[in-house]
Amino acid sequence: MNLLISAGEASGDLHGARLLKELSRLAAPVTAFGMGGPRLAAEGLERVARSEDLSVMGISEVLAKLSSVWRALSALRHAAAQRKPEAAVLIDFPDFHAVLARTLRRQAVPLIYYVSPQVWAWRPGRARVIARRARLILTLFSFETEIYRRLGADVVWTGHPIVDDVAEGLAGAPAAAGPRPRLALLPGSRPAEVRRLWPLMRDAAAHLAARRPLDVFAVQAPGFSDASYPGARDAGIALVASGAHPLLASAELAWVASGTATLETALCRTPMVVVYRASRMSFAVGRRLVKVPWISLVNIVAGETVVPELLQEELTPERLLEESQALLDSPERRTRMRADLERVARELGPPGASRRAAEAVAAALDANRTRPARTAAQ
Repeated sequence: MNLLISAGEASGDLHGARLLKELSRLAAPVTAFGMGGPRLAAEGLERVARSEDLSVMGISEVLAKLSSVWRALSALRHAAAQRKPEAAVLIDFPDFHAVLARTLRRQAVPLIYYVSPQVWAWRPGRARVIARRARLILTLFSFETEIYRRLGADVVWTGHPIVDDVAEGLAGAPAAAGPRPRLALLPGSRPAEVRRLWPLMRDAAAHLAARRPLDVFAVQAPGFSDASYPGARDAGIALVASGAHPLLASAELAWVASGTATLETALCRTPMVVVYRASRMSFAVGRRLVKVPWISLVNIVAGETVVPELLQEELTPERLLEESQALLDSPERRTRMRADLERVARELGPPGASRRAAEAVAAALDANRTRPARTAAQ
């Protein structure tokens, strides 16, 4: 099996690594090349481009990294032309992969979308294009399956691989209960997120801890050093680089950057406030395009407001403290939120998502060998 795999962010790197590991168990030998991070590389991906070089957030950040984006696209195009993979597995990162997919189609490389791009939420026309191009779409959320199926795609719901990640993280010894309630800070996994959110989280947490007894810890994203979280020690905030899930599950409250981390927090059944801040231009464009009333995956999966969201100008220390104190002062509200998070967790599917994804990919490749590839005009 010869695959091109491309993932552009930390979560995609993790999901891709799990997929490649399961594919190697199912259909050895597997050779894979493409773009990814350290986790994919550790599972055997030969990287012709590094996803760490492209980890950006929003339009203005993309513009600042156009040269890196172009180099990565060129490297992937050249490698695909030389190595002629049986298929390309494109993991999220929709704008980058939209450009790459056009080249791969011209090269008659079948396209498999894993972590189906959530363009249905903000760019329905792009969803139709993806459905037309894809040999197979693997969705993490059950409601996405019907969206893409209505558009004519061959689609399989695999469930979310983060279910296994969190289950494995929680399988060890639970975090010992401390004498004081815990507040967890998750300021994101991309440099721009951390730069925008960390100072506000740090200062607001220090103010909250001065008002009530709290132990505060921050979850360090992979690849980030302590220097990425300036002032943590002075603010009394412990940095946790690994083994964070038991601590997160023991927290009374979490402040979480919008993204996959909100689902991790939901799987830990930890009440949360979701925060988000992008450049003004990126947010303005996004607001015009987005077709759903929420930004957090927890609320999108639930189909209702389960957790509060503080976005852009709404995200001030005062509002964050107000929302947090209201939750900490109301055991009843936290209990209701935990029940809602339990429902969200069930929507993410049972364990074994990566195995199911690998089985679907292997089946699609078997089918490819017995039918002609689509042409670029199809």
